[in-house]
Amino acid sequence: MRFLTTNLLNLARRDDGIKPEIAEVSPQFFKTTFANYELIASENDRVFDYENRVYRPFMTDQLLLKQLMTILFDNAIKYTEEDGKIEFVVHATDRHLYLTVADNGIGISDTDKKKIFDRFYRVDKARTRQKGGFGLGLSLAKQIVDALRGTITVKDNKPRGTIFEVKIAIQSPPKRKNK
Repeated sequence: MRFLTTNLLNLARRDDGIKPEIAEVSPQFFKTTFANYELIASENDRVFDYENRVYRPFMTDQLLLKQLMTILFDNAIKYTEEDGKIEFVVHATDRHLYLTVADNGIGISDTDKKKIFDRFYRVDKARTRQKGGFGLGLSLAKQIVDALRGTITVKDNKPRGTIFEVKIAIQSPPKRKNK
């Protein structure tokens, strides 16, 4: 986690933007990542469900993808109360990877939804002081999504909570030549 925090701060300081390093990502990446998230959720008394519908390798920046996923997961952990539920779904088409993170936490007001991707913006100053953070996570998530040629949206999870939806461009790995 310290490694990710250091990378987040380094990326947040950059003014020249994020430059993705595209490489092959296997479906196993999600299995491993979700296994780690399951442990963290359990340690924090949260229920974590996931669905990995990625069945073949694809090309993107794996480090940026992991940072993006961790930012969204970390926010869900922070703002979902004990025994709350977090759901993470990933699926891919030929051209896009889709991430959906839903929680039944405290939610985000419509006014705040317009500002949450701004650097240093924090929804409730008193509550976020207790939870920690600097207001960089979602700003960095947006920078990562932009660098990966994608979109990120936030909406209400009825009856309570938040849903983040991400769509990023991916490519199929190059065909391997048979020898």
